[in-house]
Amino acid sequence: MIPRISTPSQEGFYQASKWLKFQVLVDRSELSELFQRMGNFGIYPLTGLLDEPQVLMPKETFLSEYGSWIGGLQQGIIPTDVQLRKILACAWSADANALWLQPVPKEKFLMKISQPVIQCQTHSFTYSEVDGVFRPMSMGLNAIFWGIQISYPQIYQDPKSMELLKVGESANSYLFSTIRQWVRDVTRPTPFVVSGLKTNVPIRTGKQCFAWIDAHSQLKQ
Repeated sequence: MIPRISTPSQEGFYQASKWLKFQVLVDRSELSELFQRMGNFGIYPLTGLLDEPQVLMPKETFLSEYGSWIGGLQQGIIPTDVQLRKILACAWSADANALWLQPVPKEKFLMKISQPVIQCQTHSFTYSEVDGVFRPMSMGLNAIFWGIQISYPQIYQDPKSMELLKVGESANSYLFSTIRQWVRDVTRPTPFVVSGLKTNVPIRTGKQCFAWIDAHSQLKQ
């Protein structure tokens, strides 16, 4: 499941929109269950210069690194940027033809997308005391680490014809429907209490995390 080697002139420029997104904090066992449900798919790093052995990440590598984040959280330790960069951002795809590799100097590659793939990246949120709103995928000094964001587009532009297309049925659409069901089965909206007021936020938390979530040191603020 290694993507082809190609060039921008051959592949064109991929764009996508109308993303469906899930922000979830789950433990390793819950994420491992998702991978089992998804079956045969590959994990492809989307950032940085890649050696040939790096273009397809072993699932166990992803699970092990993610598990180390969760183990740290249980001890009140927030994962560092260096730790987070080891596995994110990346694409999950059941079809290697949905991606391609652009050669760059020193026998390295850039991972490129040509068809809709499931994108996974680290997730943090912020809370505004001004308007009382929780904002997912926010950065900054007060951002609270909360697992990963999994997203999939509904509209994309064909890189060659430039035609706007609906995603429709595909191997990756099936993967995303599997993810959607997993989110329903193993996670729930997250209840936060701020100044005595309880709010259920669409950001999701795995059912296995509620036993230790109070150890999350950033929640104390």
